[in-house]
Amino acid sequence: MSLIAGNLAVVQRLLDSKEMMWAVFAGAAAHLYGNRRPIQDVDIVIMPGQMSSIVQLFQSSGKAVQFDGQRIIWRGIKIFDDLSVRRDGAHYPLSLDAPMQARLRKQSLLGAPVPVVAPEDVVVHKLLLDRGTSFGKFDVVDVEGILRRQTLDLEYLRQRLQLMQAETRLLGRLREMGIAI
Repeated sequence: MSLIAGNLAVVQRLLDSKEMMWAVFAGAAAHLYGNRRPIQDVDIVIMPGQMSSIVQLFQSSGKAVQFDGQRIIWRGIKIFDDLSVRRDGAHYPLSLDAPMQARLRKQSLLGAPVPVVAPEDVVVHKLLLDRGTSFGKFDVVDVEGILRRQTLDLEYLRQRLQLMQAETRLLGRLREMGIAI
C-alpha cells in the first residue's frame, strides 16, 4: 500500500469518527470516474467553516498539519472548504452545498471507503480551472476521461452550472465536447 493510501485511510477514519460531511474531489475523483492516471494527491472538500475543527481534530490525534487559511495539507492530502474558481475577473462559487451532498457516492479509493462528489461537479470545476500539462495539471484530460466513461445527469449538470454562475463560460465548451444541455 502506498504512503498516500495509508494517509487517506487515516483521514477517512478521523473524519468519519466525528461524522463530518466530506468528499473526495478533483483529480482523485476524476481517477475513479474515468481518467486512470496515477494519483499524486487527494483533494477533499468539507463543509464551509469547518477548517478550524479539522485542524483541531488532526492535532488532537497527534498529526501536525499545514494550514494556510485556505487549505489544510497533510502528507499528500489537501482539505478545502471552498473550491470557488476565479477566472478573468469572474467568481464561480463552489462548496459542499446541499445538491452536491445529495449526490455523494461511496467508493473505494486506494483501499479506503470514501464519499466522492458526482462526476458532474468534477467536470464543471475542472473545465473552469482549464489547466493543462504546462501547469503540471490535467483538467481537460480528466474531463475527457469522465465523459468517455460516465453518463452524466444533464439536469444536475445544468443545475451545477447555474449554481456556479458558469453557464455563459461553459455551455459552449460542453457542446464542443459533445454534451448538449
